[in-house]
Amino acid sequence: MEHDGGHFLHTRQRGLYFVISVRPDDSPFMYLDLLNRLAALIRDYCGDLSEDVIRLNFALIYELLDEILDYGYIQTTSTDVLKNFIQSDPVITKPFNLLDLSSVGLFGAETQQSKVAPSSAASRPVLSSRHPQGDQNEIFLDVIERMTVAIGAN
Repeated sequence: MEHDGGHFLHTRQRGLYFVISVRPDDSPFMYLDLLNRLAALIRDYCGDLSEDVIRLNFALIYELLDEILDYGYIQTTSTDVLKNFIQSDPVITKPFNLLDLSSVGLFGAETQQSKVAPSSAASRPVLSSRHPQGDQNEIFLDVIERMTVAIGAN
């Protein structure tokens, strides 16, 4: 499609439209292949391709696009190569099952408790047992960190 001198390409994958704007002198087939490979990468990383998967994994998809494209130039679309650079973990959506109603709350909505990981900090007292008069209040937080290290020979 052309509009005011700009060219727009699109492909449809599982009911979703992937759209890209290209310059008139670029090869449209290269960009159509990029859109198809992007849809395949989302399926590889997230397990499925749907609107909910894209909404829940927006940060991961943004990180994928950041590694695939560098100043508008395509770098790599290989899943194996990108695994070395992608830091985010996908949010896996499970299909609705009538037999498993553990995460369903009032009127079929997901409960907030099903979205929060359990923490041992909830069972700890806010006031320290060492100071019975309450002079020093303490709050305990669970901090979860992830570190990625690349070690080189030089």
